Amino acid sequence: MERRLEATEYVLGGSEEELIRLRAQAAEHEATARWLLGQLGLRKGSRVLDVGCGPVGILPLLAEAVGPSGQVIGLEREPRFVQMARAEFSRLGLTNVTMVEADALASGLEDGSFDLVHERLVMVNLPERTKLVAKMAALAAPGAVVALQDIDNVSWACEPEHESWAALLHVFHDTFRAGGGDPFVGRRLPALLREAGLVDVRCRVTVDLPRPGEYRRAHLLSLIASIREKVIASGAMDEAELERHQAALTGHLADPNTLVIDKLLMQCWGHKPNPRARPRPRK
Repeated sequence: MERRLEATEYVLGGSEEELIRLRAQAAEHEATARWLLGQLGLRKGSRVLDVGCGPVGILPLLAEAVGPSGQVIGLEREPRFVQMARAEFSRLGLTNVTMVEADALASGLEDGSFDLVHERLVMVNLPERTKLVAKMAALAAPGAVVALQDIDNVSWACEPEHESWAALLHVFHDTFRAGGGDPFVGRRLPALLREAGLVDVRCRVTVDLPRPGEYRRAHLLSLIASIREKVIASGAMDEAELERHQAALTGHLADPNTLVIDKLLMQCWGHKPNPRARPRPRK
């Protein structure tokens, strides 16, 4: 299902519900993002790129990591998200962050010019993953890091099981895949980095048990809200059936005795080979 990135619609749309979801998502993934940045050895004054950053992404964390002397570029193709991001950075007083509104495969940014090229929850949404990782590697300077953070739905479940969870998860996966998304892309990240020529590839996987009141506990309901019109238009569910399942699952997830196992978060990173680097001495 290969299509050019600029011609591929963002699977989850640009509704107000989706914007709210992305804000909440960024907040709950902050701790894991901080951990990752701590592994990458970013220095003050570094030049970094966040691909497909959306309205928030990890840009504030990157701005903090590289300091006032560094430069953070947020690359985003959705105009509404770009506007939101610029407003947020103005509010936070982040003077070292610049937004570039462009397609990731044709951004006009200079190859070999970044100390870190990063994406989070981008690969899951689009079909041209191999081309995007190759482009990220091209944008990285020799010796720089390319980092990917994405999810794998293999672990996503609730206990006790519930018919509305199963029905809504099924319709979400079908709708998401029809738009070019891959809800199980996390397991492919190490191979994507190696195929792009990255070396010393490392990975970490985390999974949480969201409690009542936490955003990710009701994440499936938020995703269904973002694609509601697509689900109805496709005939996968009519409006009445969708509302029935949403109401039933809302009650099930509100029960503190219901266990929710979240999606896997895969964090993978590797280095771009540096031909000029001196070989490490053997011990």
